[in-house]
Amino acid sequence: MQILPGIFKFDTGPFNWYVLEEAGRITLIDAGFPGHHSIFIAGLKEIGKAVEDVDAIILTHAHADHTGFAERLRRESNATVYIHRDDKAGVMRPLNLPWYGLLSNAWRTYTRSMLLHATWNGVFRLPSVSEVTVFEHGDILEVPGRPQVLHVPGHTPGEVCFFLPERQVAFCGDTLVTRDLFTGVEGGPQVPHRLLNKSDRQARNSLDKLKELGHVTILPGHGKPWTGEIAEAVEIARNDFSNRGKVQTRTT
Repeated sequence: MQILPGIFKFDTGPFNWYVLEEAGRITLIDAGFPGHHSIFIAGLKEIGKAVEDVDAIILTHAHADHTGFAERLRRESNATVYIHRDDKAGVMRPLNLPWYGLLSNAWRTYTRSMLLHATWNGVFRLPSVSEVTVFEHGDILEVPGRPQVLHVPGHTPGEVCFFLPERQVAFCGDTLVTRDLFTGVEGGPQVPHRLLNKSDRQARNSLDKLKELGHVTILPGHGKPWTGEIAEAVEIARNDFSNRGKVQTRTT
């Protein structure tokens, strides 16, 4: 499904990853679970592309629901995998997820369904990524779309957003999401629950790095896109800290 010109999202439930096309070449933003590989291949065919058209795999962070088929695609396409320096060790470690937060909430119907989805789609067969190229805050990646890197640590040490200034689009990974991962409720921009963040305080403080982006479309790692002023999104997310589930529902 094309959600914006040249930007596609394929259906893998609550786990979002995106395809960015420019001049006939492809950048994959995040890589779901291993079982999502077949959905990616089928989606490429639908838009008239093939594995050979993939130049780059850029990762917002090193959690397993964002890195799942990255290594397989790297080998198939000879694409370069990029990740922030502070998540390099994490992406080379299998089963990298916030397990305490997930398992301690497995009594919740929605969280349990996510864990079942992860298991069915190969999280316990997930290979580490054996070759990566690292980037830093402020880098402009020389890949299709030329995204700018915004380092927003907290969810993981190397969490980033990828910003496309000309399109005013921000791929935010798990910096800002629009779905509560414990209840499944969709709403306005929010920071993942503190039990899912490496440093919850840092995750919230990092939002200041986004406040000058202006009017944007946020493409989150979980939930629907959100369009508006980024300063408003940050304010909604911070209010949500004490009022989760009652935030505005301004989604596109």
